[in-house]
Amino acid sequence: MDTENSFNIGTVVDNLPVRRFTMLIFFICFAAMLSDGYDLGVVGLAAPGIVTSFHMVRSAMAPVFSAALLGMLVGALTSGLYGDRFGRKRGIVIACFIISVASFGCGMAGDFASLLWLRFAAGIGLGGLLPNVTAMMAEFLPKKIRAAFTTYAFMGITFGGILPGVISAKLVGGEWHKLFFVGGLIPLLVLPLVYFMLPESLKFLALDLKNDAQIRKWLGKLAPEHFIPAGVTFVLNEAKAEKFTIKFLFVEKLKFVTPFLWLVFISIMLVNFFINSWLTIVLRDIGFSPAQAAETVSLYYVGGVIGGLLIGPALDIIGPVVLALYAAIGCVITTLIGVPDTSPAMIHFLVFMIGFSVLGAQVGMSSTAGILYPTAIRSRGAGFAHSIGRIGAIGGPLLAGQLIAHHASVFILFLVPVIPLSIAAIGFAAITFIWTGKALGVGFARLRVFQ
Repeated sequence: MDTENSFNIGTVVDNLPVRRFTMLIFFICFAAMLSDGYDLGVVGLAAPGIVTSFHMVRSAMAPVFSAALLGMLVGALTSGLYGDRFGRKRGIVIACFIISVASFGCGMAGDFASLLWLRFAAGIGLGGLLPNVTAMMAEFLPKKIRAAFTTYAFMGITFGGILPGVISAKLVGGEWHKLFFVGGLIPLLVLPLVYFMLPESLKFLALDLKNDAQIRKWLGKLAPEHFIPAGVTFVLNEAKAEKFTIKFLFVEKLKFVTPFLWLVFISIMLVNFFINSWLTIVLRDIGFSPAQAAETVSLYYVGGVIGGLLIGPALDIIGPVVLALYAAIGCVITTLIGVPDTSPAMIHFLVFMIGFSVLGAQVGMSSTAGILYPTAIRSRGAGFAHSIGRIGAIGGPLLAGQLIAHHASVFILFLVPVIPLSIAAIGFAAITFIWTGKALGVGFARLRVFQ
């Protein structure tokens, strides 16, 4: 609470009206996430060209799919630690720079080994974006729209994922090098916006008394109606972790919530990358032309956009139980997509619905990870969740690659994701009950972070 000599930043931010400056912060974070989504989607579209250029068998592509995901594990963990110590903005700047350089390098790769290492480097940057954008959005948005707009920022991933299919189908065709060049250009264009226009999180700055001048500067733009007298001290009514240890992620109710959060991250990411990495090749195998396959893959991300648009306000109003519903929908849809003799029109619809459920759940759980942890450990809490989730993301393409190498039918291939989606549905339901004390939960707008 405020006193004569203190000014509570948390109270101000939580109750701010939505202004143009707030939307500018949202737009920059959304634009940064475009590069994440593009880069994750581009490999599936580039895969046929890479296989041809390097004279590979299809199953040998599995390490290329997983290299970036392994890098994301490293990047999300280290960037989360960095973001909580030096700031969310610095973490985003470094991540965008790494993605740009590594993506341009992938486009110029002359051999398979170089491509693998460059994909790993790109993954470090991609993983570095996630926890810091999560924290930035959670710490700048007013409480009434926090879950919805944090989710919308992560929809930059789904919008970015649409772009490779469109660019491949309409502009560059099978020229996989150019697809990676576009992936390097997107973060390069975003970088000056982040560096010059994105402020540091006020809640992060309030953890250190040395940052008063910066807080005054940005608070004047974000909340000009507040008169800040000279000599006032900015405070944040959350505990400051002087020296982080992993035990902070397991205090009180978090000792139950954190393991379930990690479990759902592993499950949903496994399904996402299991499907996304190999979908283009599978569609080509069942008779789709390169352009048809690219356009169909884009529907996966279009479905994710619609799913994310709906899940954002649903989280604010209903709460995390809606994520269990999304995972349950995914179970049904993945069972149907591999049914023999399915028409192309029905495949289009089912791919759209898989994106709706799986990508919708992924952006929703990313928002959840950013909201439930307190400011002092928010980047690390989100970073650990994203890093642990990469176990599933790495395993997904490898598992699908093994099934394809053993000539599994399309029906069996798409039946496998039902298992992790079922686990995710149970995990989301458990998080809801532990966090809220109610089976059907409480909307995020009425929830508090764990202290």
